[in-house]
Amino acid sequence: MTGVSSVYADEAKPLKVKAETNVANMEMVVKDNFVKSKYASAENRFAQSNVKASYDDFNDLIQRASHDDYVFLVYGIKMAEYGFFDLTNDLLTKLDKNGFTESYIKDIKRFYYPSSMVSQRDIIYLADAYSNIVYNNMAIETTSELLNSAQASESDYKNYLIALGYYKSNNLAQALKYINNAIVENDTNVNYLSLKAKILADSNKPKQALKLLEKIKKTEFLTLDFQKKIQAVEEYVLYKTSKDDPLKDYHLAYYYHLQEKSLLATKVLQSSILQAKQYSPLIFSLLGKIYYDNDDIQKGEEFASRAYREDKNNYLAAITLADLSYDNRKYEYALKYYQKARKLTKDIEPSVGLAKTYLALEKDKKSKKLYEKLLKKNEGNEDLLVESLQVFPHKADYYLPKVAAIDISNNEIWLGLANLAIRDKNFTQAAAYLNNSYYIDSNNFKYYYYLSLVLRAKGDIELANQSLIRCSALNSDYAADVNPGHSVYEE
Repeated sequence: MTGVSSVYADEAKPLKVKAETNVANMEMVVKDNFVKSKYASAENRFAQSNVKASYDDFNDLIQRASHDDYVFLVYGIKMAEYGFFDLTNDLLTKLDKNGFTESYIKDIKRFYYPSSMVSQRDIIYLADAYSNIVYNNMAIETTSELLNSAQASESDYKNYLIALGYYKSNNLAQALKYINNAIVENDTNVNYLSLKAKILADSNKPKQALKLLEKIKKTEFLTLDFQKKIQAVEEYVLYKTSKDDPLKDYHLAYYYHLQEKSLLATKVLQSSILQAKQYSPLIFSLLGKIYYDNDDIQKGEEFASRAYREDKNNYLAAITLADLSYDNRKYEYALKYYQKARKLTKDIEPSVGLAKTYLALEKDKKSKKLYEKLLKKNEGNEDLLVESLQVFPHKADYYLPKVAAIDISNNEIWLGLANLAIRDKNFTQAAAYLNNSYYIDSNNFKYYYYLSLVLRAKGDIELANQSLIRCSALNSDYAADVNPGHSVYEE
């Protein structure tokens, strides 16, 4: 059997079925529509500073939404960002106690939570301040209001908001004063430390900013969501503390890319290409990565190749070309570039690439030996865990939950977990995993295939067939096996 990245294509054959007449997962459609519309309403109202209405929308979502750990965690992160800490607490208490929920709970609290909770009235007051500062260009007025009010005076989060208000209005000295006040009260809140690092970087205090950045990076975040937040802080600080303009542009573009603003990132890089030839390989390599990450393969290869031609020791160019070569099944080229990339970094990414490339080249012993070596010290690496399942499919029960604990938005993992539950005839658990998959991508043909297995096991033959019809409409070549015990991880 193969691993998660290709486990769904075995024994593929077209489905011969009639046109769709019913919706096999109507209950899920209704749930999904409710949750997404309620969340959109909450977000829009918060951005418009209608904070109490936003709070009520989020509360309604928590109380009325069906139990779903993925949905609760995704929206729990947003509620914590907005300062709705009591709602986040309510939501977190509803979660199942398992490895992936625990890792996200730890990271949410480590990044956002104040040292102690305040009343609901104060929470809404402070959230309103955050909305006005961040979304409504009212930093000066809101900061003055916070300073002149005794409300929520015991909260370190209030000092953070005052610092944020001063920072947004470019009063860096006062911003530094109040963020220090917040940190004195709560020195483990990484959001506070991150704002201080930005303030120091903007205040032309590069040594202090970089020293604080090193402290922030030592915080061990377990999940990809929060690791990216720290990486974004790092790129911002490097952008502000770099001396040469092309280098500043490079880090600013990387910061935008991590913020999922890739169009802005490419504009910054394209405008800096001609500024200094010595930095052109760096600029080209990041352009290559950004285009590759956004599935523009032609431009990704063009810029990565250009960077590599100018600088054979450019890691980003080498790893991008390696990934491109692997994706295009040019495995000998992939091997060359992964080997080169491995010499240029201490990260395990090139080694994971080598292991999967050896397997593709049918060098199974070499691949297995390398995976075994990597897994001894790197069980927290998402790509390694996923790719290693090609060699160790019998470890799926152990590795798939670990990947979910790192990245809850990895749809292939929820489908894989659903498949394992189907294998074990635990159809209730399979349905829960499929709910997560549906929220992530409601048009995934694999979702409808596994849903058909669950429905058939429950005796809903007509709905199972309708789910297969939907699967066939999305991918007519997909496997039509309807045995409810079928698993891609067969023993």
